[in-house]
Amino acid sequence: MKIEEIRSDFPLLENKNITYLDSGATTQKPRFVIEKIEEFYKKQNANPHRGAYSLSMEATEEYENARAKIANFIHAKHPEEIIFSKNATESLNVIAYSYGLENLKKDDEVVISIMEHHSNLVPWQKVTKQTGSKLNYMYIGKDFELSEEEIKTKITKQTKIVGITHVSNVTRYH
Repeated sequence: MKIEEIRSDFPLLENKNITYLDSGATTQKPRFVIEKIEEFYKKQNANPHRGAYSLSMEATEEYENARAKIANFIHAKHPEEIIFSKNATESLNVIAYSYGLENLKKDDEVVISIMEHHSNLVPWQKVTKQTGSKLNYMYIGKDFELSEEEIKTKITKQTKIVGITHVSNVTRYH
């Protein structure tokens, strides 16, 4: 597939000579996503799981169908494993302040990499301080990767949560 074909899927990038590199903050939506959102707002816009009236039930069906499609795509065992949120920052905060505050105890460990965005650092700093658990950092090598040794030595039996970015905006080649 040529780059022009890919760019044509994204209305904002069409006919613009730009390379958009801020997807960590805001992703550009492909045309089919924009069209599906528009269709939902035109035909099913209601609160899912919140009403017994037909429009709410249609919204619930759309919501659950989306959950099932994503579960299938990422090979989740159950659609209920898929949770929607506005963005990664909100998701990380929900995990930290709900699961983390309720389950982490003294001597438990949370492991993150030194490459993490503040959205995956600050909540864990606060939660580990409040619960008496420990926040451990995995460090990267010259190649900007976590070594196998770093992973094996930092993730221990006391580790209850590991939060690692798959792409970091703090590393770049010079």
